[in-house]
Amino acid sequence: MIQSEYIRFLQTLIGDETPSEVRKVANLVLAHLETLIPLSTSQGQRIKKLVELAQANWTTTSAGIEPAPEQTTSQTCPFTQLKSISVGPFRGFAKQEDFDLSNELVLIYGPNGTGKSSFCEALEFGLLGSVAEAESKRLRQQDYLKNAHTNSFSPPALIGLDAEGSDVAISADEALYRFCFVEKNRIDNFSRIAAQAPAKQTELISTLFGLDAFTNFVGNFTSEMDDRYIDREGVKAKELAQKKVVLAGHELQLKTTNPEEVKSIETAETVLAEAYREGCSFDTMVAELKGADEKPGRIKQLETELQKQLPPKRNLTATNLDALKQSIENDVSEIERKQAELEKLSQQVSFKQLYEAVEKLQESSPEQCPACQTPLSQVAENPFSHAGAELKKLEHLGLLQEAVKTLQDSFSTSLTQLSGVINTCCSVNNENNPLSEIQPTEGGAADINWWKSLLQTSGNDSSSFEHLESQVRAIEEADKEIDKATAERAQKQTELDQLRAYFKQIVELNTRTKTASETRRKAEGALATFAEENADLIKEVEAEKAVVAQNNVIASAYDSFVQKLNDYKDGLPAQLVADLGEKVVEIYNAFNRNDAEIEKLASIRLPLSRNQRLEISLRKDPEEFFDALHILSEGHIRCIGLAILCAKNLKEDCPLLIFDDPVNAIDEDHRESIRRTLFENIDFGGKQIVIACHGEEFFKDIQNLLPAEQARQAKTVSFLPQNGAFHVSVDLNCAPRNYIVSARSHFERNEVRDALDKSRKALEALTKNKVWRYVNRYGDGNLSIKMRSSTSPIELRNLTEQLKCKIANATFADQNKSSILTPLESLLGINGDSREWRYLNKGTHEEEDRAEFARETVNEIIAYLESIDSALA
Repeated sequence: MIQSEYIRFLQTLIGDETPSEVRKVANLVLAHLETLIPLSTSQGQRIKKLVELAQANWTTTSAGIEPAPEQTTSQTCPFTQLKSISVGPFRGFAKQEDFDLSNELVLIYGPNGTGKSSFCEALEFGLLGSVAEAESKRLRQQDYLKNAHTNSFSPPALIGLDAEGSDVAISADEALYRFCFVEKNRIDNFSRIAAQAPAKQTELISTLFGLDAFTNFVGNFTSEMDDRYIDREGVKAKELAQKKVVLAGHELQLKTTNPEEVKSIETAETVLAEAYREGCSFDTMVAELKGADEKPGRIKQLETELQKQLPPKRNLTATNLDALKQSIENDVSEIERKQAELEKLSQQVSFKQLYEAVEKLQESSPEQCPACQTPLSQVAENPFSHAGAELKKLEHLGLLQEAVKTLQDSFSTSLTQLSGVINTCCSVNNENNPLSEIQPTEGGAADINWWKSLLQTSGNDSSSFEHLESQVRAIEEADKEIDKATAERAQKQTELDQLRAYFKQIVELNTRTKTASETRRKAEGALATFAEENADLIKEVEAEKAVVAQNNVIASAYDSFVQKLNDYKDGLPAQLVADLGEKVVEIYNAFNRNDAEIEKLASIRLPLSRNQRLEISLRKDPEEFFDALHILSEGHIRCIGLAILCAKNLKEDCPLLIFDDPVNAIDEDHRESIRRTLFENIDFGGKQIVIACHGEEFFKDIQNLLPAEQARQAKTVSFLPQNGAFHVSVDLNCAPRNYIVSARSHFERNEVRDALDKSRKALEALTKNKVWRYVNRYGDGNLSIKMRSSTSPIELRNLTEQLKCKIANATFADQNKSSILTPLESLLGINGDSREWRYLNKGTHEEEDRAEFARETVNEIIAYLESIDSALA
């Protein structure tokens, strides 16, 4: 199917308006079609393979388009109908089976899984040369069609009859026979058009005609052959171009970038030197900061000077020492005065101590005198109260004692401070220092005697304290020198930080100068050696120019090819349904003959291009169009799909109309009308119809819709369950499902009871499906039927009686009504208790010990039924 449609596409490329390169790509795809079909756009599978094929075969691929086979042969179908087909080994057929198809109606029945689909695929392969199901599953035809158990395949052999009735071998011709097939899956897909976006609806027209595999095939061509798939610039050319970009950068550096950088550096050096010292040059600044001729620079000098450690400050001053001396002397004088006062009050001190002791004893002896143990109630005066009173009188003595203690603590603290001063002086002047002799020893305490010793002199010698004062003054002067040195050090550190900042900028400028110089050297070297270093690459670039030129031709031709292929695919729906509108409406209305007149179609617009919708207008208002998917049921949508396929079959004047399992594709409400359309519509007269179905009721209904003689002549085949066998089981002479034919067959085999059973069913089918319709056509078909209950079926005797009365009425319009009325009257007899009617009815029930049926009477009943059927044919 894909190959056939692709060959038809190729015919659109014939002519000067299509470049020869595009035709070459098209021929390349045709030559490798089997290789390309399974590949998709995923990870660029197909386009990568096509690039590989094009580069290997471009010069040997022809630009000429071969005419399609149908253009070189007659378009007239060589046969009028099929006569036979031999199948096997093929799919479910493990061995050869021969089928007689020599009638205008061929009915194939078989449950799912019995081989019916294999038979239909044999017809498809024999007529079209391929099976669409294999393409949809992306399988090779040979792999799909061979029998799995024998692992072998033999092409089906089809024989047809030509206009003179002679046998003719049928060769596959997809162009002639592709519209002979009506498949359930295509109608199913078409009915699901409501679930698709408008852009997808156009594709489903192609799907209806079995072109979905071709649509998928076209969709798997990547739209453009760009640098991801083929080299359109040249690998070596890109490499050389990249190197030339680097070379151009070197040239730009030499012409503009490098001189500008040098000038920028010089300007920065001048500005920096001026900031360092007005009128100073950059080189002078560098020499002063860095040094020259083994003379250290200012930065080195400052770093050396700042590395020297300053002696620690002692923080001793003569003023502080004098104040400390004055404090000590004041404390000593005050202590001596207050101690003298205490000596005068020494008796009172003893009493104070006594009274304090008495108070403390109160807790241990609260009820008696602590001295004599006399009860307090017997003493002249309470000792505890007396002691408390006397202590209050002696409070001034306590205050004096506290003052002496405070003075002594202050004196002690001052002596400690003085000892620290002496220790500091001794640590500063630790050699032959007279103060070392008066340093308090470890564990010894500085007291008032020690203090007085400091002030003593002997002869013309100075006192120890005078030595201390002298040394403190010297230390104070030394601290002043340290403060001065610290201030100078801070100034030097500030200067050093500033000079280091200058020097950092000097380093940065020197680095820029070095980089600029190195860049210039490299650029000059690259320019001088480029041609020599890339000589081989330059030759390779020249050599690949021809390949790149061919790649560009291939890529451009491919892009144009894909565009043309997609345009062809998008235009297929319009080609397929061109001029079908009126016939589609006619057939659709026939399928829906039981609908109200205003609900039938007036016209239809099929979606022929992207974003178009399926639109219809109704007979009640032919000018107003509706979206068919909004107002029609799924069953009606299926009828439109089937009507399109049937209309196309008629327009192409196909000799066959092959239905593959239409039962599932057609809802029950429309099956009868579709059967009547196929077998009563004059358009389908003379066309061989092959129907394969898995529904036995459908199989039966078709045969009973037909006249008995036509049903008798029809070829019927029944596929049976295989019951574990590896080969299909076929009944080539299956029992007829037409009740009249079946009744006659049973009678001829002397199965009288079964003949009567089929006769009753035949009468039911005739009265309901044919006689009643006949009455409607020529008279009043409105009947008044009595029923025993709401669920009871229509009683056959009642129905037949009323139909007979309608035909017997003088107003009945058909002049030839006697051919139907006479056998009806014979069947019914004079009344419902007639022998004839009881005989017919009795034969349909089970009874024991019944009387035997008279063959003559049964033969008459069958003959009457045959007469009615023949008259209504």
